[in-house]
Formats: sequence, C-alpha cells, structure tokens
Amino acid sequence: MIGFGRELKDYSFASRREFILVSGNAYCSSSLAGNTRKYHGLLVCNGRVYLSALDEFVNGRRISSARYADCICDEGLEFIQAFGLYPPTFHYFIDSTAVRKTISFDGAVRITYDVCGKADIAVVPLVADRGVHKTRKTFDFRQKKIGNGVSVGKLTIKSSADFYENPDVYWNVFYERDFERGYECVENLYTPGRFIARVSNGSFEIVANVDGCEIYESLAENQKARSAIECLELAANSFVVGDTIYAGHHWFAEPWGRDTFVSLPGLLIERSRLDVARKVFKFFATRMKRGLIPNRTSSEVSDVSDQSDCYNSSDASLWFVYALEKYLEKTGDTEFVEKMKPYVEDIVVRYPESGVAELDKGLISVRACSTWMDTRFTPREGKPVEVNALWINTLRFADRIGIHCPDSSVKAEKAFRRFWNPKKGCFYDVIDPYDDSIRPSQVIAVALNTADEGKATSILEVVGKELLTPYGLRTLSPRDKRYIGRFRGDESYHNGCVWPWLLGFYVEALLNHGWAKDRLQLLIAPLLEHVRDVGLGTISEIFDGDAPHEPNGCISQAWSVAEVIRAYRLLE
Repeated sequence: MIGFGRELKDYSFASRREFILVSGNAYCSSSLAGNTRKYHGLLVCNGRVYLSALDEFVNGRRISSARYADCICDEGLEFIQAFGLYPPTFHYFIDSTAVRKTISFDGAVRITYDVCGKADIAVVPLVADRGVHKTRKTFDFRQKKIGNGVSVGKLTIKSSADFYENPDVYWNVFYERDFERGYECVENLYTPGRFIARVSNGSFEIVANVDGCEIYESLAENQKARSAIECLELAANSFVVGDTIYAGHHWFAEPWGRDTFVSLPGLLIERSRLDVARKVFKFFATRMKRGLIPNRTSSEVSDVSDQSDCYNSSDASLWFVYALEKYLEKTGDTEFVEKMKPYVEDIVVRYPESGVAELDKGLISVRACSTWMDTRFTPREGKPVEVNALWINTLRFADRIGIHCPDSSVKAEKAFRRFWNPKKGCFYDVIDPYDDSIRPSQVIAVALNTADEGKATSILEVVGKELLTPYGLRTLSPRDKRYIGRFRGDESYHNGCVWPWLLGFYVEALLNHGWAKDRLQLLIAPLLEHVRDVGLGTISEIFDGDAPHEPNGCISQAWSVAEVIRAYRLLE
C-alpha cells in the first residue's frame, strides 16, 4: 500500500508526488499539493483539460493547495493527516472535524467527502477547457445551471450539495514543473460558482463528466496493491487504450510503434493479456507500409495527435518481430503467428529497401535520428548495434516460422563480428562510420544472443562499470566528454540520462550468462522502491545520470513499467 502521513505537510515533499488514474482516453491526475503541471487535471479527456482543480474549504479553512505566480497557497497542508493511493484518498482534520476525500475515476470523476463531526464545506470548481499542451488566458465560456450543478461547454458538474452561480476568474495559476522544463507555465482558470454543503456525520459528492468521454467500468474498488510489483501491474493497465498502447503519461498519450513493441512483452504477454496483445499486433500490422511499422500513429480512440502515421523509425518493424517471437514463446499459438506471417515476410523483404533502412554487406544501415536515440544530438547514422542485432533476430525468427529470407541470418551474424571493439572490450555503438562511444544499446545485442560467451562477459563488465546506476543504464559513459549528468532537454536525453527500460535487457543478458537470480533481484530493487516517489505506483521515463539520479521526463512511461515487470518475472 502506497501512503504518506505528516510528511505531506512539507510542500516540496507533497508537490513532488503525483497520482494518475487512467480510463481509456481520459485521465485524472495531480500532485498531492495541487496541480504542478498544465497536464494535470481532475478530468482530462481526448487530450483536453476540462476540470482543472477544486478549491476546497472546510469551516472557512482552505484545505486545497495551489501555486500562483506570486505566492504558494499551501495552507491546506496544515490540515492534511494522511494520503493513500488506491484509490486516491486524503484525510484532513480541522478543529474537531475529520474529513476524508476520495477520488474515483471511470471516465467521469467522482469526489466523495465523508465527514465525522460537523462541517460547512464549500467547493469551487476551476475550469480550463483547453488542450493539454496549452494554457488558458481568456474566456468565452457559456454556463448553464442544471439543478444542483452546472454545465460549462461540454463539461457538466453535479453534486448532492447546493450550487450557487458566481462566475469568476482565478488569475495567474503557476505550474512549477512546466517552468522547470522551460514551457509556458502560467494560466487563468474560470469558475462558474461554488457548491456548498452543511454536513453532520455524513457525506456528499461531486461528479464531473464530459460529453463524448466514454465511461468504463470503475476500477477503483478493485485497485488494491500491497507490493511494488502489484502497483506496476495496475500501472500497466493505464497504457492500454483500445487496441493500442500509449507510450507514457502525461504527454506521450498516443501509440508509438517502437515503444509499443518494446513494452508489449512486459505489459501484456507476461501478464497473460493475450487477447489484447493480439489486437495490438493487428492494429499495427494493418498499418504497415513498405515493411515499416509506423513510429507514431493515430488511434481510433484519441484525437490528441493531429499527425498521420509516421514511417520514420528504423527499428519499429524489428521490435514488432521481437514481440511476436516473445508471444510465440509464451503461448505456442502457431495459428495466430501464421496470420502474422505475411507481415513478417513483408518486413524481411521490403524493410531493407524502405529508404529508412538499407541492406549493405549483410548489415542494416539507417538514416540519422531513426533509432530509439532519436534527437539531433545522437544521430547514429550508419549501422547501429541494436538495429543489426534485431535484424539478425528477425531473420532467425523468419527462418523458424518457414519464411524464405533473401539474406540469411548466418551471413548477417558473420558481418556482425565487425561490431567488436577489442580496444574497449565491448561493441561499437555504430559502424560505417565507426563510433566507439560506450552506450547501452549493446546490452540488447547481448540479450539477443549475438555475442559469444567471452565477448558477452566483457561487454557486461564494461556496461556495469560505465553505465549501470540504481535506476537503469546511462546513455553514455561519464568519461565521455559529451556526457551530461543532469537532464537539460534533448541534448542530455541520450547523452547521459538514465533509462530504466534498458535494465530489462541488462538483467536478461546477465541471467543468460550465469548470474544468480537472487543477486540480480538487487538490481531492480531501487526501481521497485521508486513507485513511492514522483509518479506514485509507476516508473518515470528517465533519471539524471549523476547521483542522486533525480527522475525526469514523463512520470509514467510504458516501457519503464513493462521492462521492470519483465525483469521481475525473469527473476521469479
């Protein structure tokens, strides 16, 4: 059970910890000290923040918290006594009155206030009604009173309490996490009025919903997690939307081909959600062109992205085959794999002629910025190590399921020997041109059995010495002059930042080469503890390369969660 007590009275502690509840293409998210991101909101649907927050008062005392451009209003933390995550529940004590606030979410948000004692409670809804990447400055809203409630545009808010209209504006709400990231961080929020309830040893609730936001069966009653891995099991469900997998929350809320198929084994296959896994395979297979799985694609259940399918990934197709192989190993379902066989054959034949990738002397050469290290600061143009390991894996699997390959895996394996760097005792990160940077992608190659025992042992020793941290693998050795130990945007993204998902392949590689399971469990322990920090119950996208390895990026990333689950299963 994830919960906190009196430490929540410290604003920096409370504001650092965030929760997110996801239902289909909608979510409810905030920090324990109020919204600290423009992506936060009690009701966010289809990439739009409708109900941003509630300003709450008990017996005239504010129990909510928020930050403005010129001040922090955190007096509500004086009254908070405890918080529990499943479902998000806040406990307050004001004078001689105890109040419990519980948030449940199923596409609509329901906030329930239970009172022991007597309380006059006022709740002021704050409306944003804007895209998640934007901020609200001006208003042209139309509101309409509906019984004990109000509608503002598509948003409807109702309650068992009485509603009193009083349109107003909360000016200069400040989002500190967006400020830290260098993005627009100040907005104005609209309130249509307030709900007022006089409660004596009773309860009342406020419910908000949006037209067009699909309602799913509420999971709140079933969301009970006692261990870290159970937390991650619940978090895994939050990325599955329709027939797709979203890459991360809050701002990667769309399907990415590469992220999907790196994540699919841990999120779905290891958890026996095989029907969903088959749907995800079909979703992407039917969008394949020229042997390419799209890197980004629109989803039938989301209008977040205004971009059409994007075929610029040199490895998404290879990860598709990797995940399909994991599916077959887990299930033995040759019937489904036979249905996917034409798509695998299309990859084998057409992917090397796609323009994004090109077959050259038995190896795959790729465009700049087309691998998972996709910023301009790490172009990796040429023949990247993990892409070619995945290509060998693809050829092996194709041969296994009876596909004739124009180029054999044996030829590719022989050509792959060129990646060995005897001077450093590990693989080159890229060849043609040669790049001897010590980077983590080589552990994927080792996990895919492209190195003999001696080379694998040497690689794992180098990676452990240069790249291993408590939260995953650094993207570059600290001894490299380009290394950046603190996150500062794209430049540091793959030049020092730690990525948790790589730990799954590192653990798998070590396990395959004789390391004991009980020793390897120590490697994932810090990430299991991380579920109590930042994104509660889940795992962040990245961490700083330098100690103390502060988390950054998305608070909840699909492949971070997936690969820790997969590593955990490997070590059971």
